[in-house]
Amino acid sequence: MKTKIKKKICQTAAIMMAGCMMTGNVMAEDSSEIPDGVYSWFLVQAYDDACKINGGKSEVWEHDIEGKNAEEWIAEKAKSYAKEYLAVEQQFDLKKMELTKATNDLWAQVMELTEEEEETLDATVERYWNELGYGRYYAEYEITEDDFSHVLENNNKMSKLYVQERDELKTEVTQKEIASYIEEHGSLVQYIAVPYTQPLDENAEEAEKAVWMDTDAVYEEYKERIESGEDIEELIKEVNDNKAQQAAGISSSYSDISLETLFLDSNTSLSTGFKKALEEAPEEEVIYFDDEAQYHQIIFMKKTFSEDWTGIELYKEELTELIAEETFYDDVVQWSDEIEIENEEEQISAEEVKEMFSGK
Repeated sequence: MKTKIKKKICQTAAIMMAGCMMTGNVMAEDSSEIPDGVYSWFLVQAYDDACKINGGKSEVWEHDIEGKNAEEWIAEKAKSYAKEYLAVEQQFDLKKMELTKATNDLWAQVMELTEEEEETLDATVERYWNELGYGRYYAEYEITEDDFSHVLENNNKMSKLYVQERDELKTEVTQKEIASYIEEHGSLVQYIAVPYTQPLDENAEEAEKAVWMDTDAVYEEYKERIESGEDIEELIKEVNDNKAQQAAGISSSYSDISLETLFLDSNTSLSTGFKKALEEAPEEEVIYFDDEAQYHQIIFMKKTFSEDWTGIELYKEELTELIAEETFYDDVVQWSDEIEIENEEEQISAEEVKEMFSGK
């Protein structure tokens, strides 16, 4: 995928260390820098990433990641996050200057936080930091509410930079790129999802009683019919035609143009267990999965994807947006790669990373 944003960054950055926390941090030629607590935030995020990859905190130090031990990987990942943060700050300022020169400040105003955006940012910080307990957790790492606010503001700046490039990036997404994205990040699935049977309250409203169904029995019936040789596609059509089952919460992958649904790995509505089952499932084989996290029993078949899949039009706009975002992030990484780091020997060491998070 070609990178379309061509701006160059030729700044120099310096990372300074004292103990296990950053001091001095990342500084560019224009004297912009990352506060100590923000860098600590990136260390925590990198540690969390490592935990997810290695199967949790108990296993985090037991396995290498991308050919490096976990503590070394965390230190490198935090540094890359810090460089991306700085690159966004610099590119944001450059874009504002370009727009100011080109339009006498008219379009540069779109880069500024509106009053509504500032209020939303403040409300988000307040909610997460104070109401949801971020403050208590991150205080242990000497991260302050202001540091958290800086991170969110930087994310906002990245979004504004993306908006400036989005239309061009989207127009350049090809059908082949969409197909490749599906193959790499998606699963094409035929399914029937049946919610667990809920006990019927005798005091329930008549309307609620009218739609009640022993859904467990429906699931067992469908399972038996498939095991007896019926095609899952015919049962999917049957679910679509059965309004009573739909009222009881039974759903399928049916649409007007396809019997398959596309599940992307970025889909946050899917349970972790079901995502794993999808990943491990062989193609063209019926699988029965009890999704305890979502209180559903699922019958599904992962289908072989081809570029002429009829349902691709249903997802074209969403996929185009995702690919454009991915391309833009590639540009952010490219900007950050052009930031040079001085005083490498004074950066946080892998040993200090392990000491920082051991026992957490």
